[in-house]
Amino acid sequence: MKPVKIFSLPTLICCFVSWLWLSVQSGYAAPPVRIAVIPAGGSGMEQSAVDKITYGLAGLDDVTLSTVNPDWYVLCNIVEQSDTVSSTVKINGTVTIKTVDGHVINTVAVQTNKSDFTLTPGAPLNKALVDSAVREVIAGMAERAIGPIQQAVKIEIATRDRIISAQSLADKDKYDEAIAILLPISPDTPHFRAVRALIAEFQMEKKAFELLQQAQAASASGRYTQAIQILKEVDPKSKRHKLAQERIAYCRAQLARLARLAKNKQPASSGRSATGSTTSAQLKAIEAQEKALNAQFEALKVQKSVLSGKPAK
Repeated sequence: MKPVKIFSLPTLICCFVSWLWLSVQSGYAAPPVRIAVIPAGGSGMEQSAVDKITYGLAGLDDVTLSTVNPDWYVLCNIVEQSDTVSSTVKINGTVTIKTVDGHVINTVAVQTNKSDFTLTPGAPLNKALVDSAVREVIAGMAERAIGPIQQAVKIEIATRDRIISAQSLADKDKYDEAIAILLPISPDTPHFRAVRALIAEFQMEKKAFELLQQAQAASASGRYTQAIQILKEVDPKSKRHKLAQERIAYCRAQLARLARLAKNKQPASSGRSATGSTTSAQLKAIEAQEKALNAQFEALKVQKSVLSGKPAK
């Protein structure tokens, strides 16, 4: 049997949620659980157990039996232990239900012991006795395993339905409702850790959404510096981080524009002030020149009257 490949948790969370989201986008319900029932030992006895369990799961609406890209493995193993001294045979059968990443969902064990009292110590055991013990274990493995598998599938489908609904609400920015749907999911599901990670993601996106709203209000009222400080709090892992960076760039551009306007306004005011001072000084100089000319004119009049012998008017 080929070894089961183990994936890291972050990779599986991403793949699992993305895969379920494809179902949302396509308008489908949660996809069925793909199960591969396979022998886990090399005794050759396990195939009968595989066939019985496969037959018991066939036809279930929420199960697809396939060894191609399965979600779960159902591993059947049978071990025979014969003791010729005591003329006994012990058959141990186990069924392990596990996810593709190695998370064990359930384990079923069956054991039987048979003794052949007709044999003398050391003689080979009766083959019919051994075969009977194996058949008993195989029947017990199938009987005990099918119920837990069906229950696990029921929990799995319910979990997938909740994740799909929560993701749909989160895409509409209804994060509180999305989180409320995910919170009841218990550790009984192998996706418990993935669900908790998804809740944390929704909480992060909710905060990012609220920060962007606050920053928008500050920016609209011209408080660009405050808006920048708010936008810097958006988590880099958020899907809104890129938008936050774009708005930070916009706010900085607006601050630069206001700074240029203020700088251009100051020299113009100083120029007008200097021009006003120059004009006032020129007027005063003209008035002084006018007074001096008037004084000279009066002096010339007096001098003329003296020379002509006529009194000055």
